[in-house]
Amino acid sequence: MDLLEEYREPEKHQIVASHEPNPQEAEENLRVIRELMERSTKYSTFSGLSGVLAGSASIVGCIVTRVVEPHSPTTDAHQVPFLLTWSLVILFALTADYLLMKRRAVQVGKRIVSRLGKQMIYAAGPGLGTGALLTLFLLQHNLLESIYAVWMLCYGIAVCAVGQFSQREVKALGVAFLLAGTIVLLFPSLGLPMMAVAFGGFHIVYAVIMSRKEGW
Repeated sequence: MDLLEEYREPEKHQIVASHEPNPQEAEENLRVIRELMERSTKYSTFSGLSGVLAGSASIVGCIVTRVVEPHSPTTDAHQVPFLLTWSLVILFALTADYLLMKRRAVQVGKRIVSRLGKQMIYAAGPGLGTGALLTLFLLQHNLLESIYAVWMLCYGIAVCAVGQFSQREVKALGVAFLLAGTIVLLFPSLGLPMMAVAFGGFHIVYAVIMSRKEGW
């Protein structure tokens, strides 16, 4: 029996030793936990005012397009004012969003470009990039009447992707854009009015809802 116990004792020590924590493994587990916690938190640099301004600019863009452009612009001459109008809308929305998010980041003690922010940009990239490529294709073939559905669908895809790293309201916003784009595919004549509802109304409603949680 003594010999048997002496024979088994090293095996017991060997089993215990094999379960000793690995410092590198523990550090990796902590890193994964921190990332999961970071993804589950709110993106608190959001500014509700930027959503309202972006939505308002989109509505103005729709009004200008309705007044200046014919109902279905299909010639090269009509593309210039169309592109100018929406380029200004996008530029204004991006500038307002950056400045107000920067101000918000200072208020909450965060950086505007964080690791989570970069992940959101990477997630939105494919959807927005596809929208840009399809826009060039539609312009080349004078198919601007189809551009509204493409914008809403591609933007909806991008927002849904960003929603994987953010709160559920972001996902709901993305789904709303996908539904709006689908409606325009089925009823092309609703393109411009639905643009005002989606890029204008959806953004403003989303901004008001989120501002009640995070402030303006």
